[in-house]
Amino acid sequence: MSSPVALVTDSTCNIPPDLAAERHIYVAPLYVLWGDESYRDGIDITEPELFRRLAVARELPKTSQVSPQDFADLYRRAQAAENAEAVVCGVISSSISGTYASAIQAREMVDFPVHVVDTRQVSWALGFAVLAAAQARDAGQSAEAIAETIRETATRTHLLFIVESLDYLHRGGRIGGASRLLGTALNIKPVLELRDGVVNPVDKVRTRKRATEHILTHIGQIAGGQPIVRLGIIHGDVEGEALALRDAAVARYNPSEVYVSFATAVLGVHVGPGALGIIAEWSA
Repeated sequence: MSSPVALVTDSTCNIPPDLAAERHIYVAPLYVLWGDESYRDGIDITEPELFRRLAVARELPKTSQVSPQDFADLYRRAQAAENAEAVVCGVISSSISGTYASAIQAREMVDFPVHVVDTRQVSWALGFAVLAAAQARDAGQSAEAIAETIRETATRTHLLFIVESLDYLHRGGRIGGASRLLGTALNIKPVLELRDGVVNPVDKVRTRKRATEHILTHIGQIAGGQPIVRLGIIHGDVEGEALALRDAAVARYNPSEVYVSFATAVLGVHVGPGALGIIAEWSA
């Protein structure tokens, strides 16, 4: 039996607090910066509050990564609580956040081994990799094997999403290859994905209904015919659409687990109200 391992991630993973507590996953919050105020993602500002404020805000918020000190403090807390000999930390893509760099810096601030994985993912695509790591940990695997589980699972996950406006991604500097769609006619709905850790365009269609059908169909194509085992739906305060997408996806793909949630507050700053996304993990 391997030595006990503590598991850490960041708040963009979409794993709800009760599930994180149940699976002994320790979550480091990123920050929403709104004027002179600083809010910890999911702690000081909730997702519904974030989207309500975004809809009427004159001044849009910014976001900030987890600090090295925050990570070091959480590493110590997780290690002590789990009586662990090592920590494994899986985080948001380094191409869209400095959180990975902070997690690496924090390794030098503690006196036990920490294995940090840049998943190149975000939202449930990160969350599913961390949940797989929790299964590996519970099976008694080593820290190195658990870190590899995160890496491998992340390659079998994908995020597709649609937004009402590209302005939020553009202003937040997270638009990546989707910048080529800026200035597109208002009646065109961009379909986007996170590929190689960066936001990129997939297609553009004329109606939101067609865009939703596109992400529902395309996620199965990306899975390459493999069974989808976990499915996540995220939304920017359009719960009715999210539930309808969930029902259609469950009917089509029959996943073992399915989750519906708001985009986290930090993600919401960048995708804006009306965003709708689907995330799948398929079997190896």
